[in-house]
Amino acid sequence: MKLKLALPKKISALSLMSLVIMVFMTFNTVGAQADSSNNERTVTGLIVNEDGPLPGVNITLEGTRIGAVTNEDGKFTFPKKLKTGNTLIFSYLGYETQKMKIAANTTFIKLELTTDMIEMIGALDTAKPYKSKRKKN
Repeated sequence: MKLKLALPKKISALSLMSLVIMVFMTFNTVGAQADSSNNERTVTGLIVNEDGPLPGVNITLEGTRIGAVTNEDGKFTFPKKLKTGNTLIFSYLGYETQKMKIAANTTFIKLELTTDMIEMIGALDTAKPYKSKRKKN
């Protein structure tokens, strides 16, 4: 018993287009599944001090120049999707810089910054007025 397979000699444009669409959709879903396995997510948060929300706090991703700044309500949304293990650095003038590592379930951060104690060393000399070293013309 012989088996013969009959194939059309001409492939229509419609069948070729449908084949291309099916291949594209197959690879597109595989790419979407790969992205979800990276566990990337958008992180938002609220930065406060002892008095309430803190506007203007700098938030940067460690090792990069990617960052965000809190709004007048102390809220932020980080512009890049973050992975588990990434570290965010929170800094504000007069407050201690803090680092926070992103955990597996982190999507919202509420952080209270504490003031940085700065010590002045030495005495201020007010008896001797400042004299410019520029030459007068």
